Amino acid sequence: FPVTIVQDVFDAFQLKKSTYFIGTLVTYHKGDDIFEVIDGQQRLTTINLVLHALEISPTNKLSYRARKKSNDTISSIPNFSNDEKDEGIVNGYKHAKNAIKEIVPNEDLLKFKEYFLKQVHIIHYQVPRDIDLNHYFEIMNSRGEQLEKHEIIKARLISKLVSNQDKATFNYVWEACSEMSVYIQQKPKPIVTGK
Repeated sequence: FPVTIVQDVFDAFQLKKSTYFIGTLVTYHKGDDIFEVIDGQQRLTTINLVLHALEISPTNKLSYRARKKSNDTISSIPNFSNDEKDEGIVNGYKHAKNAIKEIVPNEDLLKFKEYFLKQVHIIHYQVPRDIDLNHYFEIMNSRGEQLEKHEIIKARLISKLVSNQDKATFNYVWEACSEMSVYIQQKPKPIVTGK
């Protein structure tokens, strides 16, 4: 998987594409800048390994709640000095390192790093706080559903907003407009605080 990402991003880099979308990430915000990944764990881990292979220290910490060995292995990149290693992570890092060496010419490496940091985007969709996560997990795991196009658009638009109040208002309006069985005027008005 790291080889595919490196090749795809390098192809986009050579074509001078202004933006390369690497996929989607679905999270649940637990508070204090902690996000639980609902869908996209493998993609996020791969991106993290490629960043490390490019000798870029990610600013956000990736951790696995129930997998101490994986956490210790991620934390010990690039030396892997811990006793028990997650071989999947070790191999993924080595594959990413080799892919970069084989695919990206040395003279393009600095510009490729910059492109990877600034032009490669992941669509981050944050599920609403009031969602039934057990039901959501069940749907995602049993049907393997991907985000619909309208959900991707909603996530992109909401990511442009700064305040939580604006995001909540936008989410309310979006949800109200998307329910086609009731006129929007018949919906209860959102509670707006402050401003």
